[in-house]
Amino acid sequence: MDMLTISDNDKYVLQVDTKKNRVYLRIIGYWRNVEAVSGYLSDWKKAINLTSRGFTLLTDASEMKTHPSDVKDLHLEAQAMIIKAGILKVAEVLKDDIAEMQLDAVAKQTRFPKKNFYIREEAEQWLDEDLESSHSADRPDVTEMR
Repeated sequence: MDMLTISDNDKYVLQVDTKKNRVYLRIIGYWRNVEAVSGYLSDWKKAINLTSRGFTLLTDASEMKTHPSDVKDLHLEAQAMIIKAGILKVAEVLKDDIAEMQLDAVAKQTRFPKKNFYIREEAEQWLDEDLESSHSADRPDVTEMR
């Protein structure tokens, strides 16, 4: 099976599709503080170890409630790690306007290469556009694109 589950708890689900070189993150509800998601960064490290440069990420934040500032810092740290690992692009599925504003602000700080969607299938389709080209030898490395 190509889909591996790194973590599945009441705050988030983190999975990796090794065939697509894609990480799936579902953010669930309100994260009261960093302690409520104490394994988040270590789970991300595990997920990143299962990907190769040029991976994509589909974040489903449609169930997310706005997070406090210490949790925002956790997102900043995770995004910095993801960027360093060689993320190609991120599709974020949103429903709540306040959560969208918060996630957009975090992404702006880290220069996270994301696009917002309101329909999961459209997000997945947008990420799939690069699947064929990601295997060609003449594709530039992410670091060359900066």
